Amino acid sequence: MQYHGGVMTAHDQIAYQNSPILSTHPGRLFAKAKLAGLRPVPEDRCRVLELGSNAGENLIAMAVALPSAEFVGVELAEKPVRRGRQTIAALGLTNIRLERMDVLEIGADFGRFDYIIAHGLYSWTPPAARDRILAVARRHMGPQGVTLVSYNTFPGSHLRMMQREMLLHYLANEENPRRRLDRAREFLKVLAMGRPEMDTLEAAVAAQAEETAERTDSALYHDDLCDHFEPVYFHQFVAHAARHDLQYLGDASIMDSLPQNLAPETMAAVKEMAAGDRLAEQQYLDFVRTRRFRRTLLCHAEVNLGEGSAEGCHASSYAREKEDGVFISKSGLRMTTTHPAPIGYLRRLSSLLPHSEPVSAGDAALALDFYKMGMIELRGSPSAARAAGEKPCVSAFARLQVERGDQQVTSLGHLSVEIADESARKLLQLLDGTRDREQLCRELRCSAEHLEQGLSHLARCELLAG
Repeated sequence: MQYHGGVMTAHDQIAYQNSPILSTHPGRLFAKAKLAGLRPVPEDRCRVLELGSNAGENLIAMAVALPSAEFVGVELAEKPVRRGRQTIAALGLTNIRLERMDVLEIGADFGRFDYIIAHGLYSWTPPAARDRILAVARRHMGPQGVTLVSYNTFPGSHLRMMQREMLLHYLANEENPRRRLDRAREFLKVLAMGRPEMDTLEAAVAAQAEETAERTDSALYHDDLCDHFEPVYFHQFVAHAARHDLQYLGDASIMDSLPQNLAPETMAAVKEMAAGDRLAEQQYLDFVRTRRFRRTLLCHAEVNLGEGSAEGCHASSYAREKEDGVFISKSGLRMTTTHPAPIGYLRRLSSLLPHSEPVSAGDAALALDFYKMGMIELRGSPSAARAAGEKPCVSAFARLQVERGDQQVTSLGHLSVEIADESARKLLQLLDGTRDREQLCRELRCSAEHLEQGLSHLARCELLAG
């Protein structure tokens, strides 16, 4: 990817898929910061900067749901910025702007932000840009702010690096982007064939090639075939951040922190090796998990981190109760309990969707436990999603996405929701707040019962704005 001199970038040649990234939402970052002992700015009145914002759709979705907050995106590629500005104009948004510029051009007068996002940028840029990302975080992040940086990590990325080197050798004389993609898939198919009797390394190479071949054109071109691909060990990234007076706050997703698929004795051994050093523990966990990707949260080095509280956050849960006391989270985690208090709390939260509930002092400890288990979600303020009103409506952004032919739309909860069924797509287009249920049934030629089922589904997906 080209980052200097106004040259056409890879993003101008092959469009990069621009989807909402839940872990970057300021409401989620607020909760992570609060639980680490910070005093973060609530998302409904925060300022957010995204570096490498592409067409800005991650920020646009936030701007629609949080009209009192302010959002700024920085992107070098011209075509994505132009598309993003057209979307912003079509939606009539005044709380977001996209700047076409290199991260190296961000000056001291750019302003201060409560949350800074650098997703899919650090590992795919030259050294000067990687350094500037952290310099921008230090200079432009508010005193209680949070910066999210995602990056590829070793040891898991060693296999991918080996595959990339083979791909780049094979494609050395091919410059056409479309042909590069086609020939890359041809080569990956050969690697995936392997041998009749493979040893451990050969099997791993074949599996990696098969996995890469299934990636979208966008992911393959921009991640595996781009000009720069520089994974680092976690300890190297933390050391780089420290040189900019930034410290590790935690992981952006609670799922990244859970000891999934680790035997209890493995976790005990890791803790013994780390000897109470939380950074060492994270590095050893990367070793035993062969981790290849991280979403790290940073804050200012002078901030004193501690044990915060869930009180004041808003809690919601997509967990479903399979049988009495047995709950399955959205990610498939299973929890079983016979205690009435946790059962009652999860039942109450799941029944509230699409709404959330403020965490009270009495529920704070329980909420924190469930959050760490991945059974509930915490955010900084109530969801913008609503139940269906007299004249139901969905967000203008979701309607725009359907109108332009997108198969997925963005919910007010900042998730991608697939809308493949043609009747569901037509329903979304009609939900502009001007039609009552009788009119909707007439135009859709459906029963009142069928309409209510559709509206209930949209409400649970956090697509309804009223």
